[in-house]
Amino acid sequence: MDYLQWREDMREAIDGYLPRIQAIFARLGQLEPDTVTDEVDSVALSKAEEADLPRALLELYASIGEASFAHLHNAYFIHPLALVLESLHRPDIPAWAPEVTDERLAVFASDGGGRMFAVGYRSGTVFRLPVGGVVDQVYDGSIDAIGPGEIAKDVPEFLDRLLRIARSFAEEREEDEVESLIM
Repeated sequence: MDYLQWREDMREAIDGYLPRIQAIFARLGQLEPDTVTDEVDSVALSKAEEADLPRALLELYASIGEASFAHLHNAYFIHPLALVLESLHRPDIPAWAPEVTDERLAVFASDGGGRMFAVGYRSGTVFRLPVGGVVDQVYDGSIDAIGPGEIAKDVPEFLDRLLRIARSFAEEREEDEVESLIM
């Protein structure tokens, strides 16, 4: 995947939907814009290579620092690489989700509803982990009506899905069409 092109396409989609959001919430003042940063954290990237983070994440973070889509549907965030690395050692962030896969996971994104998105070390598959318990880095199941599971075959497909959501939002498509894209 050309992550630089994705970044530019996403910025274009943001420019398409943000004016409408700003107009709706004008009485609250100017909102912080949604962003995709291109400042790569070279120190964190070196640490990620040493930590043997999944190749898909190394490729992503070689082009993108982080992303915040706080105004896109229920909000989506691609975490900064330093936070991803820190979370690898936190007992409250899942590294394992036996309900969906037997491979180690790295959480790299989330949404405004508390769902986490994690990539499998071996397969590169992106999994959705709804709000639920985590005990010693093991995801203990969902309390959400939408259970955990595969959301994309890989990081590029996950990012493409985010871009389609943003473009749909920018074009003010029918609610049913946007709902079919939601993660």
